[in-house]
Amino acid sequence: MYDKFYAAYQKIFTRCGIPFVVVEAESGPIGGSASHEFMAACAAGEDTIVTSDKGNYSANVEKAEIGQRAATFDAAPTGELEKVHTPGMPGIEDVGKFMKVKPKNMLKTLLFKLRFADSDAVGVGTNSNRYIIAVVRGDHEVNEAKLSRVVAEQYATNSNYRGIEIAPVDEAKADGFAIGFVGPHVIVSISRGSKVQFTVVDPDAAQGGFWATGSNQVDEHVKHFNWNRDLISQINIPREDWLKVTDIRNAMAGDPSPKNDGGKLVASKGIEIGHVFKLGTRYSDAFGALYLDDKGEKHPMIMGCYGIGIGRILIAAVESMHDDKGIIWPTAIAPYSVVITPIKYDGEVKAAADKLYDQLTAAGIDTVLDDRDQRPGVKFNDADLIGFPVRINVGDRGLKEGKVELKKRTAADAEMVSIEGALDAVRAALS
Repeated sequence: MYDKFYAAYQKIFTRCGIPFVVVEAESGPIGGSASHEFMAACAAGEDTIVTSDKGNYSANVEKAEIGQRAATFDAAPTGELEKVHTPGMPGIEDVGKFMKVKPKNMLKTLLFKLRFADSDAVGVGTNSNRYIIAVVRGDHEVNEAKLSRVVAEQYATNSNYRGIEIAPVDEAKADGFAIGFVGPHVIVSISRGSKVQFTVVDPDAAQGGFWATGSNQVDEHVKHFNWNRDLISQINIPREDWLKVTDIRNAMAGDPSPKNDGGKLVASKGIEIGHVFKLGTRYSDAFGALYLDDKGEKHPMIMGCYGIGIGRILIAAVESMHDDKGIIWPTAIAPYSVVITPIKYDGEVKAAADKLYDQLTAAGIDTVLDDRDQRPGVKFNDADLIGFPVRINVGDRGLKEGKVELKKRTAADAEMVSIEGALDAVRAALS
């Protein structure tokens, strides 16, 4: 059924005439085993679409994976650990400018609080907050959905585990963390296990070379941080028990494709116009939603969640299909298909325009008759601004030859058609 809805949505949006792409998406709180978004390509879109330049991968930025990247903690230090006083500068940009260090040479360390069903779920005492540390390069952003999946794997056997959240500032400060000035080596002073459960590092941050980061003291940062010297060698526990290197950041243009085929990721903008979720039996199992088969045996219902953004389709059409004159409505979703513009609405012109209007309307074609007392140029400009797919101009000169002028919104020039053949000409233009 999921595949049938997927295919139906493709047909719907194709008929709408909007350029779109189907991308892998996060299921989010609703869960499920598969999720796809239908995105209208649009520079003004609120979502970022990530695709491979080889054309074999597409996802939204929340879901987009990044290809294999080498990582190492074994590089030699670039110098002695040097403290730098950075008063009132917890942000990467301000600190980087002050220290004359580029963001790509800084480590961004974020603190996340683990959530459990009860306060003693990890067996460490009542009302004790527990945290994980996520580290990415200073010019990158932590992807919470990716991080959540990594942490969920660590707690797969803990029925009390409920997810993660950005650590509340007041709580984290009370637990000894210098929020805004935290560095990866914070667990040297705040012991792993009692406060920090484990650390997750993105491969681009798990590298040698020069690093600047927080010093774990308010208004202080450090230069020449070295993973092995300043952290790993200080922890007398096997690395795999507390440190994990994996993809936890937002994908960016230029990143290697997750297909690991030499492709590079390309980023663009889009508007979500549809979404399909493959829920499976997640909710039917939980609520006991069962059905009987032809043998009388009970089975959980297989569920899905499907939505189309009707208003978003119109927005996407306007944002992605226009020129300097106005909207270019796709015929299938245009509010009106044809506008009849009499050059001067009286006499024979009025009679011909009225007759043509009645003829098109009777044929089921949505038509507007512009009978305003305005100059032809004003009417033409308004028609282009509104975006009618077809405009029919009726004037004395053409009527003398038994013709009217037909202009498609997407065409550079108009054509003269006979009044008798106008209906067929309109149908052909709209097809």
